[in-house]
Amino acid sequence: MQNKTILITGANGGLGNAFIEALLEQNPKKIYAAARDIKTLEHLKNRNNIELLELDITDAASVQAAKERANDIDVLINNAGVNSNARVFGANYHDLEVNYKGTANLCKSYFEYAKEHKMQIINISSIAALCNLPIMAEYSISKSALHSFTQALRAELKAYGSEVYEVFPGPIDTRLTEGADMPKADPMDVAKEVIKSVATQELEIYPDGFAKMIKERLSTDPKGVEADFAMSVAG
Repeated sequence: MQNKTILITGANGGLGNAFIEALLEQNPKKIYAAARDIKTLEHLKNRNNIELLELDITDAASVQAAKERANDIDVLINNAGVNSNARVFGANYHDLEVNYKGTANLCKSYFEYAKEHKMQIINISSIAALCNLPIMAEYSISKSALHSFTQALRAELKAYGSEVYEVFPGPIDTRLTEGADMPKADPMDVAKEVIKSVATQELEIYPDGFAKMIKERLSTDPKGVEADFAMSVAG
C-alpha cells in the first residue's frame, strides 16, 4: 500500500480503525476515511495523510459526491456494514441495503474509473456468506449476495487489470459482535492479514483461525457445518 491513495468505508468502526492504523504503517500517499456521520471520525482529524469523507453508501447523492471528491484512488476497501442480528422472518432487509446494495452502489460509481486505472477493490464479507448462520440470517444472506456480486465484479474487471478481493472473516472483536459469547479475532490482526494477503494477490482471504477452520470444513463436511450453524436457533 506504499504511496497509494486509499478509500476505506466504515472507517469509524472497530475494523475500520484497525485498517487505518495498519495502512498508515505502509506509508500510503493518502487515506480517505469515510463514514456516514463524519463527527465519528474526529479522532482522525489531525492525522497526517488522512482526509475525512462523509459518505452514506445507501444514498446515491452521497456516493456521487464522495466519488467526485475521492477521484484519485488506487485502493477501495468496502468495509462499511451492519448486522441487525435478525432471524429469517425477523428481517427488515436493512442488512441487504447496506452490506450488498450499498457496497454495489459504491463499486458502480468507480466501475468506469476501474477500467481505466488498475485499482484494487477489497470487499469485506464474512465466513457466514458461505453457510448461513440462522441466528443472524439476514446478515448471512446479505453477505452471500455480496459474495456473488464480488465474483461478478471480479470477472468484469479482470480484463482491465483491476483486482477484486473478498475477505471472509469469522467473528471479530468489534461493535457488531458485542455481547456475543464466542472467540473473536483481534481487528488489528485481521487488518494486517488482509494487507499481507493483498500484497501476494490472494483474491479470497480467510484472515483468522475460525475462518480458516470453517473454510476447511466446508470443503470436507459442508452438511456438518450447516448442522452446527443451525444449532444457533435450536430449541
